[in-house]
Amino acid sequence: MMQPGLPEWEMSDYECVYFVTVHFDKIYRTYSSEKLMQSMIRRIKDGKAEVSLKPLHRLTPQCISMPVYGPYDAPSAVVLATARVAAETRLNEIHQGFVEIDMDLLFGSR
Repeated sequence: MMQPGLPEWEMSDYECVYFVTVHFDKIYRTYSSEKLMQSMIRRIKDGKAEVSLKPLHRLTPQCISMPVYGPYDAPSAVVLATARVAAETRLNEIHQGFVEIDMDLLFGSR
């Protein structure tokens, strides 16, 4: 149940949306969607991802922010583990040809 004054991404008294963000240098532009998502998974596993309550992909260039649902006050390790599973699911969708990463959106048009 939404309460007045709560940001729109907060879902209930027990769950909110975290965003796990991974930043990429321009050199990653040459990667395929599959290779980029594999890199994201590795970087999440290595703890090289940022956890926040707002998506950063509109605020900073060259990053992917993935929404992750979880309980309020979830430890970062839990959020990152959940993000890794979500990224692996996205990688599977890329393998199956259902989605692609928009490189122009991520890195700017050439």
